[in-house]
Amino acid sequence: MAKTTAEKIVSVQERRQQLDNEMKRLQQQERAEERKKRNHRICKRGGLLEKLLPDTITLTDEQFEQFLKKVMLNDQTRRTLERYAPKEDTTPAPVPAEKAETVSGTTGAEQMESEVRTF
Repeated sequence: MAKTTAEKIVSVQERRQQLDNEMKRLQQQERAEERKKRNHRICKRGGLLEKLLPDTITLTDEQFEQFLKKVMLNDQTRRTLERYAPKEDTTPAPVPAEKAETVSGTTGAEQMESEVRTF
């Protein structure tokens, strides 16, 4: 039995609604995955910060925020950060010749650790 035009329209509308619902579900799933990744990253980095700077544990949130602001406003800190996290439209800053010998053959984490010790 052939479908009438009206039945075809209803069928297409139902399929469209199903696809819209599927899209919404997938978008919600994607947002949930992104939140989970962000929470994991924040917890991991916060734990690392407390591990490296245990004295910050006793600070209030306001004191900790002020501490971070003062540390991040330091020119040397900003230059170091730019070396490890360059902006998307720039290339990484070259390693100065005097540091190139000590840095070669090390990973980025080892390089940063070395700079933190000398900081």
